[in-house]
Amino acid sequence: MNFIFILFFLGVSFSSSSVCLSTPNSSHLIDSIQSQWDKVQSYQADFKQTIVSKTLGTREESQGTLQVKKPRKLRWESLSPQKSTQILNENELWQIRQNRRRKTTQVEYYSNISKVLDARSLAFLSGSINIKKSYKYRVLSDGPQKVLLALSPLAGGDETYLAEILKPGYYLGALKMESPESESRIEFSNIQTNVPLSDSLFQFEPGPKDIVHKN
Repeated sequence: MNFIFILFFLGVSFSSSSVCLSTPNSSHLIDSIQSQWDKVQSYQADFKQTIVSKTLGTREESQGTLQVKKPRKLRWESLSPQKSTQILNENELWQIRQNRRRKTTQVEYYSNISKVLDARSLAFLSGSINIKKSYKYRVLSDGPQKVLLALSPLAGGDETYLAEILKPGYYLGALKMESPESESRIEFSNIQTNVPLSDSLFQFEPGPKDIVHKN
């Protein structure tokens, strides 16, 4: 499961040849991005995600919608190739998958997302994250239309986030997350911010025939 921060890195290789523009002005740029992010209380978007497993040599693609209401409410719905829904509400997480052949619904329930490996990605998407306090950052490029950032969690870990932020509103546009085992790329479109979202979108009650596994 790879949820991520609504940014994305497009068409740039993160390597020793990348241009790094981390200067004193970078701090002011991050402050501007943070200021805009803090003003966003809700958003929704369409997404396209590609996950490549370096260990298995597999590639998976999916498309769907994302809805977020701060703080810590998230609904991630994959519409193809298979329909599945993942809902975060505070610390609780539901993963809901439909088995069309067996006509059953499989539900994985986590009472605390700290048990999920990519919980930091979920927290970034669904909360009021402070970039400077949570990530070591580098500005790879700063152009008239977008900013490219490299982000590494200060808390440690193997993940690297390569993020694209769209100007002039500093809206989150897309993101790539990379670890030694896998690489995940998400592109977002039709982004709408500060839209009214019902709390019912972030709630789930299993039905009598649903198969629930508690973690």
